Amino acid sequence: MVGAVISHYRILEKLGAGGMGEVYLAEDTTLGRRVALKILPEEHTQDPERLARFKQEAKAASALNHPNILTIHEVGAADGHHFIATEFVEGQTLGALLRSRGPMPIGEALDVAAQVASALAAAHGAGIVHRDVKPENIMRRSDGYVKVLDFGLAKLTESVAPEAAETAGLTMSFRARTETGAVLGTAQYMSPEQASGRKVDARSDIFSLGSVLYEMVTGERPFRRGTVMETVAAIIDREPEPLPSRIPPELSKLILRCLRKEPERRFQTMADLKVALEDLREESSGAARSAGARARRNWRGVAALLAVLAVVLLAVVVWRARSRRSVEQPLRAVALTTLPGVERSPSFSPDANHVAFAWTAPKEGNSDIYVQMIGQGSPLRLTRDALDDYNPVWSPDGRWIAFLRGQPPSPSGLRSRELRLMPPLGGPERKLADVRGQDFFPAGAYLAWSPDSQSLVVTDSPGEGQPDALFVVSLETGEKTRLTNPQPPVFADTSPAIAPDGRSLVFLRRTSWGSGELQLLPLGKGLSASGELRRLTTADRRADFPAWMPGGREIVYSARFNLWRLDVAGGKAPERIPYVGEDGLMPAISRPQPGRAARLAYVRSLDDWNFWRIETTAAGAPSSSPPVLAISSTKAEYHPELSPDGRRVAFASTRSGDAEIWVSDPDGSSAVQLTSMGAMETHCPHWSPDGRSIVFSSNPEGEFDVYVVPAAGGKPRRLMAHPSIDIATSYSRDGQWIYFNSMRSGDYRIWKMPADGGDAIQVTPNQGTQAFEAPDGSLYYLTASIVSPVWRLPAGGGEPVKVLDGVVWFNFWIVGNGAYYIDRHDGQTRLQYLDLATGRSTTVASNLGEVGAWLTATPDGKTILYTRVDSSTDDLMLVENFR
Repeated sequence: MVGAVISHYRILEKLGAGGMGEVYLAEDTTLGRRVALKILPEEHTQDPERLARFKQEAKAASALNHPNILTIHEVGAADGHHFIATEFVEGQTLGALLRSRGPMPIGEALDVAAQVASALAAAHGAGIVHRDVKPENIMRRSDGYVKVLDFGLAKLTESVAPEAAETAGLTMSFRARTETGAVLGTAQYMSPEQASGRKVDARSDIFSLGSVLYEMVTGERPFRRGTVMETVAAIIDREPEPLPSRIPPELSKLILRCLRKEPERRFQTMADLKVALEDLREESSGAARSAGARARRNWRGVAALLAVLAVVLLAVVVWRARSRRSVEQPLRAVALTTLPGVERSPSFSPDANHVAFAWTAPKEGNSDIYVQMIGQGSPLRLTRDALDDYNPVWSPDGRWIAFLRGQPPSPSGLRSRELRLMPPLGGPERKLADVRGQDFFPAGAYLAWSPDSQSLVVTDSPGEGQPDALFVVSLETGEKTRLTNPQPPVFADTSPAIAPDGRSLVFLRRTSWGSGELQLLPLGKGLSASGELRRLTTADRRADFPAWMPGGREIVYSARFNLWRLDVAGGKAPERIPYVGEDGLMPAISRPQPGRAARLAYVRSLDDWNFWRIETTAAGAPSSSPPVLAISSTKAEYHPELSPDGRRVAFASTRSGDAEIWVSDPDGSSAVQLTSMGAMETHCPHWSPDGRSIVFSSNPEGEFDVYVVPAAGGKPRRLMAHPSIDIATSYSRDGQWIYFNSMRSGDYRIWKMPADGGDAIQVTPNQGTQAFEAPDGSLYYLTASIVSPVWRLPAGGGEPVKVLDGVVWFNFWIVGNGAYYIDRHDGQTRLQYLDLATGRSTTVASNLGEVGAWLTATPDGKTILYTRVDSSTDDLMLVENFR
């Protein structure tokens, strides 16, 4: 492999190999940097289980955001090779260090363990258990900095597929078939519950780290035996060998607590263990200083000289340590707002003491503009219009807050808005201009101020059939001057951000509805274009919401559920911001103030959507019991669909990091990830009538297209590649056609195509998004709104007829000669049953909670699954001293 080129990586030398692949030192020929390239051996690429675990490693690690966790640069496939490109860490594994040096000094061991604990605490906070903590997965640089490697065994779900036994050698991964699943990990460092095949949680990693720490301070493993099976037996049934008397009692006590057989008797969180390790580390260094002081007192003859030298040296050390701590002080995000509902679009006042934002309060039902003083009181409400007020931006001179007013954002084509101004503490508003543009649901950014506060840059439509462009609007006259000139197939130019010196503009050129490329445009006098565009990010990065750092050399943006920073001069890859920014959107950065660094604010947006079950005695019969939780995780589950035989359910979920299609039993067991699209969105699964295929929508290349995948697993196949949004798929009852909705005619309409691919045909004359074919051949469909009517298109043709109103979140499902749907009555959601023949509706269940997208039912109509929003976070976060 040395000398070969895979994608844009040139192999330089082999670094090592393991059960999950070979690792090479490589050069990124695009960015001119060295990386570690992990490659799955070619003979294993046809093994779906091994390949799935290889991808799972990348997803698990890339979802984490911590300086002690190896950074993932790219996951890809080229020339028949699947690879992960990571940062290259120059150093040695802890295993190599222990083999060459033997036991480590106590303080050094505690420092390493504390860093590992910090990394694992971050992983556990994200719902990821490492399950293979061992010296070979801990890398130490020459400066003492530690990186935790290889999340290939990360336990992201409660069920794991069984595997064959593989017991050759103590340092190889031990796997054994059990009733509950596979045993994965390295025998010497497994927890008892892992070794015996029981379910594991974060406390398993605590046991493994205890084993590693035992080896660091003694040079021996706590459960070393002659064979793998004997080692596993000792871990399950025997106590570790006693620690030497030279080990401080408090450290011995900590290690033995980590190694207790019962998980409930160990430290209960890795965060608690991290604090305990840090406390011991400080006590250890304090003891060393005390011993040094006693030694100095014994040297009476040179006491004065040593005292002077010690004071000077100590002052230098303290000064340098404090300076280093001030520079390396980790960022910390605290909640700026914790309001119910959705808070979006933070914007700092010039003095950085106030933040304007848009808030959709639950009782109001629409979005208004508020101002929050940092550190004090409740927000001040500035607008009360019945329309939505959103996207506030504070002028640099502090005189105005500009914002947009219009209908709620909805992905339904061009919408009209008003660009308005108001004083920061409330008062008479001023309409500056009318603008029109595509909404990018659920959030978009369309406004930016010029540094002199005399004009605004806004997204507006140049005319029908043309992509939205950026215009400069004069504050004095309201006159609009076109700034950018996007051409089809570009969708729009949005998310403008002007550099502090006014000489550059960064914006998002949307190459599709779901993603685009950040572009840099040089600016001249009067915010005019004065140079060529330069692309900063590619569409697959999914960057959005750029914000300039105060110095004007870097931008911060959101991508893939994190915040990133990028040097706009080029030559450096984007870097994920450590410690903060997880699930982050819409960053805003203040001007630095005298004696205080800049502040960062952003939206932390996180939803926990789960599936709930309703049981009835017959289709449409009232339920005698309240809904019960059926399928859940800590991430979002949505778009459920039960299979034709009712024995499996397909759904979309973000539980693996990206939105993918999963299949499980109706109770959530035996869950299998069916796709690995790596797209911004993969959703809307629908079973073929014979249950052998699942059609779905995804946008791995930026634009939504229709795909089909075998229900038993396999490679998805794209059925079409059209430069439009094609989404919300379903099969006809005979399996010959696939219905979907598309914007290829300018607005959402129902289309259909042959199930094996081919030319598409428009079906509905009016707007439609989700379609269902009834037994009589007629077509029922909804429109593109959160509360939608249902239309019926007769099988023999004719005009569509409205059947009913008020269906929320596309919750409609045909069962035989009836249909289930969810509406809202007196503020409560309820499950209704519609008799298709009579048009009459009856209530099946009430008080369903806050519902999300999609419902489904078994063919007999007795079991219904629907999506419920069990928790939702859209809070503003604040980071001090952001540099």
